[in-house]
Amino acid sequence: MHLRQHSSLFYNLDTITVSRWERGVNIPSLAKQAEIVELYDKELTSIYSADPLFLNECRTLVSIPKSQSTRSNHPYYSNDEYVIKTIDINDDSFYLVLKMIMRYENNPSLILKPPLDSFHGLQNLKISIATAFNGQIVGHGLFLETSSQNIFELVNIKSDLKALISELPNKTPDGMLVLSSAGATIELENSIMSSYINQFSNNKGLRYLCFSVCDDIFIKKLQTAKLEAFKVRNIALGDQKVSIHSFLLSRSELMANRFLLKLAVISPNHLANFITEKDNG
Repeated sequence: MHLRQHSSLFYNLDTITVSRWERGVNIPSLAKQAEIVELYDKELTSIYSADPLFLNECRTLVSIPKSQSTRSNHPYYSNDEYVIKTIDINDDSFYLVLKMIMRYENNPSLILKPPLDSFHGLQNLKISIATAFNGQIVGHGLFLETSSQNIFELVNIKSDLKALISELPNKTPDGMLVLSSAGATIELENSIMSSYINQFSNNKGLRYLCFSVCDDIFIKKLQTAKLEAFKVRNIALGDQKVSIHSFLLSRSELMANRFLLKLAVISPNHLANFITEKDNG
């Protein structure tokens, strides 16, 4: 009865199916698991983070490949060890990295005319960066916690970063907005994603996750993970048109996606261990 009232996924649920779940004959889909644990104020991440087999699947997503032949999008990076940290406006490198991201992305939503330090609200922006030898940046992610209303305004009304950050102090954050995410290799990109998705999963006040990006490689990655764009906006940028794809997920939808759940389970400690491990066994 509780399940039927909680979610339409259980509209046709019967006692035989529940009995099979309870006896371990079979298990609900991830989508149903995500709904069930919400009834008990739990998270799937807390369950699967204690599953060694699932953690081994997570490890394969971010472990540095043994082979040096893996293609890299960076001219000086070739599967070297790296570290990931999250910085904000209080970090000395914040403005430099932010400028790099805005130039790299070529995303109209990220346009902020200098001087950047004149903008109020930048303290809400967070940047995850992966650095390899000599502090060389080989991956980055730009995200912030904001209100779902601000997210919908960005997606539907074509607001930009300037308008978004100016409204942040007046809204209670209930969503995370990812504006940029990239890495020199697939493993690096997954590691960057895990850094902010894990933060999202640990903050129960955040109900929505939105990717609003224009990087074709990253968009294909999300599509491969069986995510469909909630909105596609074509914006003129000089003589060119840029397509910004926005993917919007509720908390339960994120947990029901096996690829995203794997990334959500990877805590900073897990990530550091997975990256430095030389043998997957």
